[in-house]
Parts: sequence; structure tokens; C-alpha cells
Amino acid sequence: MQFQVRFHDRLCGVLSIEDERMQFAYDAAYLAGGGPVLSVAMPLRAQPWPDAQVFPFFENLLPEGLLRELLASELGTASNNFERLLAATGGDVAGALSLEQTPQSLNTPHVSAAGDALSEAALGEVVERIKSHPFLVQNPQGMRLSLAGAQNKLPIILDDQGMVRLPGNRPSTHILKPPSERFTALVENETLCMRAAARAGLRVPPSWLVPFRTANDTLRHGYVVQRYDRRPLPDGSTQRLHQEDTCQILGIPSARKYTQDGGPGFGEVFRVLRRFTVPAAVQQQELVRRMLFNLLIGNQDAHGKNVSLLHTDGQVVLSPAYDLVCTEAYDGLSERFAMPIGKAWQWRELNDAALDDFQADTGVALRRQAGVLRRFIDKAAEAVAQEAAALQREALPESHATLAQIARITQRHATQLKAWLI
Repeated sequence: MQFQVRFHDRLCGVLSIEDERMQFAYDAAYLAGGGPVLSVAMPLRAQPWPDAQVFPFFENLLPEGLLRELLASELGTASNNFERLLAATGGDVAGALSLEQTPQSLNTPHVSAAGDALSEAALGEVVERIKSHPFLVQNPQGMRLSLAGAQNKLPIILDDQGMVRLPGNRPSTHILKPPSERFTALVENETLCMRAAARAGLRVPPSWLVPFRTANDTLRHGYVVQRYDRRPLPDGSTQRLHQEDTCQILGIPSARKYTQDGGPGFGEVFRVLRRFTVPAAVQQQELVRRMLFNLLIGNQDAHGKNVSLLHTDGQVVLSPAYDLVCTEAYDGLSERFAMPIGKAWQWRELNDAALDDFQADTGVALRRQAGVLRRFIDKAAEAVAQEAAALQREALPESHATLAQIARITQRHATQLKAWLI
């Protein structure tokens, strides 16, 4: 099976899949025109790129784990049938790409109008539907949407009045995450952590709580975040911006995104920043602060797929932060860091040796900037406290205990982190 791969709606090349092995060849006209690279790991060249580089890149565009299995079941296929999964979901993946198995035109893609604005009740129906129909792959609007990750989510358009619309096959502008049936106040948790990160000075896209009503007219909230890989244009259309995560760059399938499973650690991630981003020193400093912020809020799930590069305005930079959540607020989740700090996998192992090992792995000496980093920790902890208080006035009462718990976790970790960085 072959897919036409578009980059900013321009034919970029052809993805071929045969016996679960992939190959990508840049289009000759695209090469002649010097188009942007598909990936920093796959520069422009006439020779096709082989499965070793191509498979991890495209496989990482798909949803993961149980969500991929549910999607495959909905499509009546196997979870390793990448042809079917990409055909169903490849129209609006992360970044500037779109995949078409049989495009109507190689130059002018068909774009339908976005759907009507959804009332709270209608949005509630959509939220209920995606539990069993991930990404609404059978939607009559012809939506072909995918976002990598294990948590159910839906790409949407949020209009100028703040109303949610289904995008059809237009580029989506925002991501909607519904409430979790397993983890209490997960959407409020992520909203708090993302807003606090922004207040602390990290680069983070705006996020909202959006109300909807269930079938029994119960008011609930979904989490909506603006897509940083989309840019509104003056004519009202939306431009895709390209991005790729570190697993795609390093050729690591999504099932191995955790360091303990063979995924990237901080050493590999910092080397990616030094090799590909400009100015690299600024991007590295941002990543150091994000690492500390994840430690501060108790996010033990900050893995390699949560670090991406954004291709914008002719430069490659660290993308804005995303998926910031306090996992420590929930019993039963792993207490091990997704990426160790040196050889430290847990809080009790953060000692002088961890600082030395982290410097050896990454080339970053945290001790030399201890004063600056301790001030950042104070600022970030205060940001969490302020945003928790503000969000309690906005969120439903059943989330208040979780928000207060996150604030307490953060204060405790702030004390521990500052003592570690002395």
C-alpha cells in the first residue's frame, strides 16, 4: 500500500508499506524545490529512506496502547495493521503532515467546512461517542484525525466565540481531552499544571476547561488546549506547523518510549537539542526548567515522546511543553521517573551522585546554576499555589480536593528540590 504524504498540503513524497515494513521516498519535484525535511533524521535525498528510520517516525503518529487496540477494533482490523490505521487517522496528525491513500488531487486537497457549533449537550454526546469510537473514525463528516498518546482525545476547532466544532477534514486548532473515568479530576489536574507552568515562565500553549452535559444533564468539564503546531492565517484558514518528538527523531517505536524499555534518556534528548536546535543553549535551559517543573508537580510520566522539536520560521526549536500532569496525585501509578536523573529513578535517589551522573550524561552542570534554578523552583511552586486557588473558583467542587492535593505535593517537592540543588 502507498500513501501520498503532504507537507503543508504540498506533495512531499510517498510512504510505502509492505509486510509491516515501511519505506519513504521524497518526491522528485519536492527535492528539486528544496522543500522542508520530513524529519531532521531524514534529510532530503533521492534515495528512499528504509524501514529503520521510517517505521518509528510514522508509527509514532498513531495513538498508543489500549487506545490503538480500541481504534483497530472499531476499524475491524489488527492493531499492527498500520496501513488501515494510517488510512483512517492520517488526515490531521501532529505536525504539518497529512497522509492520503487516494488523494483527489496532488496539488489541491479537498477541504470540507467545519461542523456546526456544539451545544453543551451535543458536546456531551461527542464525548460519550469517542469512548467506543476513537477519533470518530466513522464520522459522516469524513474526519481523519489522529494524535499520538494513550489518553483518549479529540482534535477540534475552537471558534472565535469559544464554541467547539468538529473540524471535518480541515486542520484542527485545539485538542479536547474528556474526563477520565479512572483518575479523578484529571482534566482539572492538567489545566492546573499547564497554567502554573505558563505563570512560572515556561513556554506552554493556552488551555481551558470547556463545559458539557452528560445524557442525564450532569455538568462536566473537558480539557481543551490550543495546538502549538497550528497557526491561524489572516484569511481565516489554518496553517500546519511541523513538529516531531524525540522518539521519532531517534528511531524509537512508541512502545519503547520509557527509558527503562529502551527509550531515550536525558542524555539523548539534550544531544538532540544540541545537534538540531538554534540557539541550542536557550533550548537546553528551557528543558532543564521543564525537568525541574515535572519533578516539582510530581509528574513521573514525562517520557521521550513528551519532548518535541517544532519547525517554524526556518528554525528548529524546542516545542512548547505539553502533557504536564501530577501523576503522584493518584494511587497505583508508578513512582519511578520515566527518564532517570543520572542514575536516580526515584525521589529518594536524588543525591550528589545523581547530580554528577546527570552532568556526565547531558553535559549540563546543575550545580553551576543552582541559585537561578532554586529561584525558579520558588516561582513555580508559588505559581501552582496561585493557579490552584484560581481554578477552584472555576472548576466543579468535586475537583477541589485534587487541586489542593497537587498544591501540597508541589510545596513538599519544592523544599526537597532546593535542598538537592545546594
